[in-house]
Amino acid sequence: MTFSVANFCSSCAAVFVKLPLETVLRRGQVAVLGSQPYIKALQGRDAKLETIVPAGQYKGVMGTIYHIVTEEGSHVVHTKPAPSRPGKSKAKGKAVDTKYAKGQGLEGLWRGFGVSWWGLVGLWTVGLLSNTGDGEF
Repeated sequence: MTFSVANFCSSCAAVFVKLPLETVLRRGQVAVLGSQPYIKALQGRDAKLETIVPAGQYKGVMGTIYHIVTEEGSHVVHTKPAPSRPGKSKAKGKAVDTKYAKGQGLEGLWRGFGVSWWGLVGLWTVGLLSNTGDGEF
């Protein structure tokens, strides 16, 4: 049981490290494939790499992480109830004043964490319930 819990915890820690690095890796791969030598080799002329989803910028490992957190996209930083106006009846839902900041924040680095985490939880739970001892379902 101790080994199983330790294995689960180490797998969760690996997901926290792996997801941001995989994001940077994929952007680096697209940046290399989109460079002119690769495009010319594949298409034989000057062209641009066309992707289904627009590719983010690659600025090295730390530069890309910084760009995602601080410059790319936007994220909600503060919400507070909007001040009520005198003489107006209160509506069922409260109005919210939402503020946005530049950059995706740290959440942008761990996009997909929920899917990975629930996959780990599911596998760990099935392993506990099967109780075969040989590591298979």
